[in-house]
Amino acid sequence: MRRIILVVIATAVLAAAIFYVDFSTLWSALAGLTTTTVVLLVILLFTGALVKSLRWAFYLRAARLEISWRDGMTTYLAGMAAGAIPGGSWLPARLAQEHGNVRMRQAAAGLFVGFVADMIALAVLAASTILLMQQPRPRLLIPGAALVVATLLIAMGRSERLWYFVDRLLARSRFTRGLLPKEADIHEKVSAVMQAPVIARGVGFSLAATTVSVAILYLLVNGLTFTGIGVLQSVYVHSFSESAATVIPSPGGIGVIDSSMAGLLNSLSIGWVRATFVVLTIRSVDLLFKTAFGSVMLLIFYHRLLREVLQFKRRARKVGRHAWRAWRFSWRFATRQRGSGSIPSAGTRAPEPPARQQATSVAGERVHPAAIQPVATQPTNAATHPATQVRPVTHPHSTD
Repeated sequence: MRRIILVVIATAVLAAAIFYVDFSTLWSALAGLTTTTVVLLVILLFTGALVKSLRWAFYLRAARLEISWRDGMTTYLAGMAAGAIPGGSWLPARLAQEHGNVRMRQAAAGLFVGFVADMIALAVLAASTILLMQQPRPRLLIPGAALVVATLLIAMGRSERLWYFVDRLLARSRFTRGLLPKEADIHEKVSAVMQAPVIARGVGFSLAATTVSVAILYLLVNGLTFTGIGVLQSVYVHSFSESAATVIPSPGGIGVIDSSMAGLLNSLSIGWVRATFVVLTIRSVDLLFKTAFGSVMLLIFYHRLLREVLQFKRRARKVGRHAWRAWRFSWRFATRQRGSGSIPSAGTRAPEPPARQQATSVAGERVHPAAIQPVATQPTNAATHPATQVRPVTHPHSTD
């Protein structure tokens, strides 16, 4: 399991650098911003990470897990390294397993309540701004659907009967059977965080994190466009886009957020080209910051975990070399014993040892399997053995 962490982090870095981050757009946007705007942007990014790490630590402690505030915050900050890939939000839950008696399945309760609190906060903000800005009423369907889903999740987390009803319902299909938790204590941790005080505080943390995200949107839109938008419009664009991402299934919600945000900015008198430019800049800045800052936090606070993974690989290679040397020695010893003890038939040859899958020399350098020659053994003939020498017979009447 620990080796999977390195694979996830490496995949996240490559995904952030290749698939999601548009470097040409990012450099063009940063070149068009003032120094003051860039400094404020960096401060807001670090502030948002701090608020979200506090929220994650609060959820872990609300689930009655034995973890400190510091360890809870570091698990989230280091888990940001995998934020560029779908399912990367599970890395903080996995890192929480490195502290005390916390298990990954128990820390997953924080993800459950965090999703519910975010849905409630974003839906309330989206519905409020739609009414204040007198937007088309059909747009209320998105935050309304988010509130319905959040209510069902709260009822499912609080009611054991409803939890197991959904469990049996999902178990009927082989496509959803893998989503079911295998442990019995998962509902106990979820029910502990599905209480009104915990949800209320979680909504408060979500509102604080949303405020930072709205400030980033407001800063970049007004710094990269001539028209610009107001504070209320920034709240409307961000909350509605995020609410749509929670209702409409999408890996990481990136496609839904980008398309919704670009469409809403275009409806606010910002052209499609400029709106797309702003959306790509926001996405690139966010993902690049998460990946870079999260990787640094991972190296600082979890370097022992990474070192153990690397040492495990070195030990495995060393054990493989020793095993190959022991097998080669035993093979040579067996062939010598066979030559001195038993008498094989004349002209027979000992079988060759099987080719190695991955050979390693004594100095540690890798050698291709085809370059290794098998150990040559001399054929054991009956005529060369002293016990089987036959004296030639001469015939006196021979004409030779």
